[in-house]
Amino acid sequence: MDHKDDKTGKSDRQAEYEILQIQVRPDLYRAFRRCVWMTVHETGMPIVEIHNRMIEELLRQKEC
Repeated sequence: MDHKDDKTGKSDRQAEYEILQIQVRPDLYRAFRRCVWMTVHETGMPIVEIHNRMIEELLRQKEC
């Protein structure tokens, strides 16, 4: 059970993550969502973990 933080109203689990909001073309949006969906069904990993791994891979590729 997640406990609420009195100051932010976020649960303990939500406090571990930040929202990343980007704007992309519709075709890229659909391809990204499809890729995430396929990865969820292939691995059983949570969506947030897949998002994190995709961003980590991008950052490593760009050496950031």
